[in-house]
Amino acid sequence: MTRPHPIAAWTAGALLSLAASLHAEPAHWRGDLVYFADAALFTDCASGQRWPLAMTADAAALQRSYLAWRPEPAAPLLVNFDGRLEVREAMEGPAREQMVVERFRSVEPGYTCAKLAVPTE
Repeated sequence: MTRPHPIAAWTAGALLSLAASLHAEPAHWRGDLVYFADAALFTDCASGQRWPLAMTADAAALQRSYLAWRPEPAAPLLVNFDGRLEVREAMEGPAREQMVVERFRSVEPGYTCAKLAVPTE
């Protein structure tokens, strides 16, 4: 007799709830932000993973700083903030994991994750 895979029996809602609870506590994040055409995408320097930014009050402050300090349109800029991952409804398509900025800390003009990875001589 074949036993069903335990995850296969979970509902989509239960999986979304589990995913959200795994990242409930805010953490410090450092990575590249790219903002273009009313969409912001954050790439974590440590893991290389990417998430869209959820539109929250401090995400708006982060975007304003990005627009003031970016070297050119749609260029990556290193940012620092406290935040968490949360599964939220997307503007198009199904709910997905988004980065929620809880406390914007700073931007680092002239730096990106790639520049941090290059050893200095």
